[in-house]
Amino acid sequence: MDFSAPPRLKHIQAEAEAFAAEHVTAEIVKEELRTGDGVSRPLLQAMGAKGWVAPLWPEEEGGAGLDPFETAVMLAAIRALGGPTVGPGTTMLSANAIRALGSPALQARILPGVAAGETLICLGYTEPEGGSDVFACSTRSLRDGDEWIVNGQKMFTTFAHRADYCFLLTRSDPESRGPRGLTMFLVPMDTPGIEIQAVRTMGYERTNIVFYNDVRVSDELRVGEPEQGLHVMRAALEAE
Repeated sequence: MDFSAPPRLKHIQAEAEAFAAEHVTAEIVKEELRTGDGVSRPLLQAMGAKGWVAPLWPEEEGGAGLDPFETAVMLAAIRALGGPTVGPGTTMLSANAIRALGSPALQARILPGVAAGETLICLGYTEPEGGSDVFACSTRSLRDGDEWIVNGQKMFTTFAHRADYCFLLTRSDPESRGPRGLTMFLVPMDTPGIEIQAVRTMGYERTNIVFYNDVRVSDELRVGEPEQGLHVMRAALEAE
């Protein structure tokens, strides 16, 4: 039995190693060690130019058409030199859910920028009292015409201070419990009413507490149907 890597995989590895040697600069590594942000915009854009932010997507959608093994080899080569890949990895969780369940208008607005390495999306799942139980969500969203008003708090929102959007889980049915009554939004991080506070881990990483105080979000930025947030989260996790 031959356990050697196929030629295509070797080619991707060599290409990724050369890419990392060029683009994972000493300045990027130093900055990541200093900030712990998990993302470098210059590296993200360089990856986007090669279709490596969304490597599994077809080339016509801005991806590279790689398979999962080729993708793993590519990312390993970048990480081996200290390149931060938390940003693109987290962004793709949200992007894949938008690709599967977002409206055509939202897909057209968001996905090209994601694939190009221009758009960063953080995750707004965890809450102070919920821990790892995301279905203990108490962040509320109340519909007001063509907008929703969001109030609540999220914990461990990595690179929220660098992101363009947050993939935000809310409870739109105040009488619901658990996985029912949840609605997902893509919230611009420069929206009035959002406050970000840094949290430093025991390592070098930075994460954040994010407060949402009467934050108004257009219904056009809703991902999936109202009160179907479980299905949207499932789409993101299935893609992962």
